[in-house]
Amino acid sequence: MLRVRLLTAFVLVLVLFWCVTFSTHLAVPVTLFSLGTLFAGAEFIAMRWHVIDGQAAIERAHPALRREHWGIGTCYALCVPIEWYGPELFGQPPSMGTSLVFAWIALCTVCGSAFFYRREIDLEHSTHKLMNVLAGFVYISIPGVIMMRLSQIDIPGTPKGIALYFSLACVLMGDIGAYFVGRFMGKRKLIPAVSPKKTVEGALGGLVFSALTGLGVCAYFNLPFSPLLAFLIALIVGASGQVGDLAESALKRTANVKDSGSLLPGHGGMLDRIDSLLFGVPLAHLLFLSLYR
Repeated sequence: MLRVRLLTAFVLVLVLFWCVTFSTHLAVPVTLFSLGTLFAGAEFIAMRWHVIDGQAAIERAHPALRREHWGIGTCYALCVPIEWYGPELFGQPPSMGTSLVFAWIALCTVCGSAFFYRREIDLEHSTHKLMNVLAGFVYISIPGVIMMRLSQIDIPGTPKGIALYFSLACVLMGDIGAYFVGRFMGKRKLIPAVSPKKTVEGALGGLVFSALTGLGVCAYFNLPFSPLLAFLIALIVGASGQVGDLAESALKRTANVKDSGSLLPGHGGMLDRIDSLLFGVPLAHLLFLSLYR
């Protein structure tokens, strides 16, 4: 299982690296982040509706993905190309991309309201489903847009996409550090009601790994900011990643499923793989944006 998990992670890293750094067409990373948002969004809404429809009483490997889940996942995914191609399509400056994304979310809300309240007899049931769809835009779509934005931040004298790689490295190495420190040294449970295997020692170890990774990336690529700033950014991003991991664990525990899906061998679903990034990357974007506009 560990070999399959590592092989899948290696392939994902290669695909990301090629799409962000070596591709000369903006459409390639846009497509990549759109697909990630599509799969993660479909898995998220499948888990939430699994609970709302009263199917969480029996433990399952993952929730079943149906046609309506893919439809909502597509609405989530379209936020990424709308952000980048919408302004050009409507003859607006690039800064209008975010406004067009929110206009799209508003349009989906209006259409979703008409669909749910016309289809469902139980108004409370319909409202719960609609509110979870809106939550998905915040939880899945906006981080997907921000990941794409972070990949395009230009830091002079560094490889293309380094801001994204710095953030990913801090979050993922924090995950690895938390796993191994928790496995060999963990004694005190962190939040057993959410994730019984996570420990306080593991969480602290993950933060140390994140901070050291930030310092290492900063030194290796000669990033133009001080080691102290790199340390602080990595620490904040790593802590946010751990919160994101716990948030997805809470979603799965509520839905009584082991994984969000079965897309990635050894990892589960797309949401299982990017859960830490959904919280860590947006915060990293804010930090990098304050340094490199």
